[in-house]
Amino acid sequence: MLLFIVILGVLVWLAFQQIAQKIYLEQAQARADLITETVENALPTQWKAFLANTATPSDLAALDKVFQEEALRRKLTSLRVFDPSGAVIYDSKGAKTPAHKTSAALSKIIAGGGASASHIDLPSGDHFELYVPHRDESGALLIVFELFEPASYSNELLIRTAVPAIAVPAILLLGLLWILRVLVLRAQGDIDRRTSAIAELSHRLETFVSSSALDAAKAAHGADGIASKNITCTLFHSDVRDFTSLAETNSPQDVVSFLNDLMTVQVEIVAKHGGDVDKMIGDALLVRFEGPERERRAISAARDILNEARLKRLARGVGVGIYSGEVISGAIGPRSRRDFTVIGDSVNIAARLCSNARKNELIVDTQTAARADIRDFGPPDKLAVKGRNEPLTVHRWTARQPDRPR
Repeated sequence: MLLFIVILGVLVWLAFQQIAQKIYLEQAQARADLITETVENALPTQWKAFLANTATPSDLAALDKVFQEEALRRKLTSLRVFDPSGAVIYDSKGAKTPAHKTSAALSKIIAGGGASASHIDLPSGDHFELYVPHRDESGALLIVFELFEPASYSNELLIRTAVPAIAVPAILLLGLLWILRVLVLRAQGDIDRRTSAIAELSHRLETFVSSSALDAAKAAHGADGIASKNITCTLFHSDVRDFTSLAETNSPQDVVSFLNDLMTVQVEIVAKHGGDVDKMIGDALLVRFEGPERERRAISAARDILNEARLKRLARGVGVGIYSGEVISGAIGPRSRRDFTVIGDSVNIAARLCSNARKNELIVDTQTAARADIRDFGPPDKLAVKGRNEPLTVHRWTARQPDRPR
């Protein structure tokens, strides 16, 4: 019986090692998928170039930043990426690695196998070297991740579960293994439900803030990590004309339905032209356009919105003001409640231009119109803007009335 228990204990220990390795490989695959999703969402163009092995040094620098953040978040000692031939194409340590690495686990994946792991003893402690494939929809191998991490959690798991099981008679050991299996399945189910709930909540919260705010929050370090900075951008401000009378003569449900329809049109068109919705203020919308051709994209978005609003024959028309200038971008408010937005004279001017725009009309300052190189505006017009000593030279554009059906 003692010999039987010893043999059974050894077998149980080996079985637990296999279970732990399987769990590690499943977690490694999940983490590699999360890393892939994060990098692809953050840098889609650079990621495609990386997979095609055509990434430029600037692309690799941008990817390295995201890879480093993911390695830190996943508590990895190091992260490496191989192409389908086994060549090292990324190393988070920045070391000069050989052109190709010889590894049975890596060769297995290249030959069509799944994720695998190897145990390595180092002076700093035991580690797992995990190899995880990333394939396309057809199953073709794109890249292979090497996740290098401490094995302390796995060892602790083995000691806490296998040793007590080996110490009891064989029948109790089998019962304990059965109970452990039930507990693990229940715990995994609870973890999956909580993870799903957190992911859903995170997705919902992201719809309430701008992409600039999300990027700033992700890049922040510590409670005061979101620093304010001066930027030059093109500001788009839209507002519903005669909204007060609409609210007075219609039910709240009808007013909200109108605003949802209008905001849906505006947000979709703004996103199509590369704008970032800074905030929605009742029936008004503030958008920032940054990057190349920001003036042209902002004006094109405004025209599409005004044309679409006319085509839909909404209950009220929209006025739009566009102005380019320097603003302060940052987090405003106390630590308990912040708003990431842009402030400054340029924001005020864009709002003033919007307030002077008539129904279905766009007003843009002459400098912005000139940089956009769009010439079918009306003649220059002098506009007195509240808060400025000198009048502002602007151009106007009005959406054409759609043809009525016969």
